[in-house]
This record gives sequence, structure tokens and C-alpha cells, in this order.
Amino acid sequence: MPRSFQEFGIQLAAYTLFFVVIFFLSSAPAYHYLKPDQAEVKLAFKHTSQREQECHKRTDEELLKLPPNMRKPQDCPRKRASIYIELLLDDHFLATRTFIPPGLSKDMATHIYAKFSLPAGRHKLTVRMRDRVRAEGFDYVEEVMRDWIPGQGILIGFDESKDNFVIN
Repeated sequence: MPRSFQEFGIQLAAYTLFFVVIFFLSSAPAYHYLKPDQAEVKLAFKHTSQREQECHKRTDEELLKLPPNMRKPQDCPRKRASIYIELLLDDHFLATRTFIPPGLSKDMATHIYAKFSLPAGRHKLTVRMRDRVRAEGFDYVEEVMRDWIPGQGILIGFDESKDNFVIN
């Protein structure tokens, strides 16, 4: 059955209105990810922390207490230490985070991802990381003094082969 001209006009108007709304929402309102005077720091890397406990060599008495199929000369607990990271901007805390190793035994490498905004301009950025069981001190520290441009993204990675941070 052929449609009337009036039905066709209503359908055309509905489609036009739909596409106008889609076109408007795809370009407006303007979205700004960061404030105009801010830059963004992203921590993104994978790191395997140190074991929580050192391996110890079992004595002959300890070995005899174990079933024959479990008599390994060394006992190495699998659990790894949490990774603690501090980010400082001009010697003031920007953020602190603790990352717990994944896995049933908490023995896997930790994937670290976090992002923070910071004011643009010339600043000293310090990254400190502790990957051992202890309350104070850091195993890795990196400081950079740079001009951060508004809207700039700063990526902080970790080079496992050189044991240092890489800031781009």
C-alpha cells in the first residue's frame, strides 16, 4: 500500500531532527579533558617487586619432617611485597599509591597505572618507589625539572633493564 505524502513528510522530518541532534551532540557542548592551565601525569608500567621473605635453606631435620615428594632443599615463599609510589611536585605531595601484587599467592608482576593532573609551568617532579618490605626509604628515585605545557601528557615508565624511571 503506498504511503501518503503526509506520512512521508513526517518520517523525513523525524529523520532530519534525529540527525540534527546527533550532529549537534557530536560537536557540542565542548569537552575539555583538563583545565586550561593543567598538564597530566600518567604512571604506566609493569614491575615485579621483591619477595616478602628471603629463601632459606632447610636443615636435615626439617627435610625429614616433610613428605618425600616435597623435600626441596630451599624454601622460597612466593608472596611479593607491595609497591609504594610517591609523586611530589616541587617537594609537595601530589599523590601516594600502594599497589598490591596480583595472583592467588600475590606473586605476579604488578601493572601500575594511575594518572594525576598538575599545574602547568616550570616544576620539579619527583617519583619515588619502594618495592621491598620496609617502612621507610625508597629503592628508586627520579627527579626532573621541566616546563610543563598546558594540556601536555607526561608519561612515567620504568625500565627494568636499567632499574630507573623513564619520564617522557
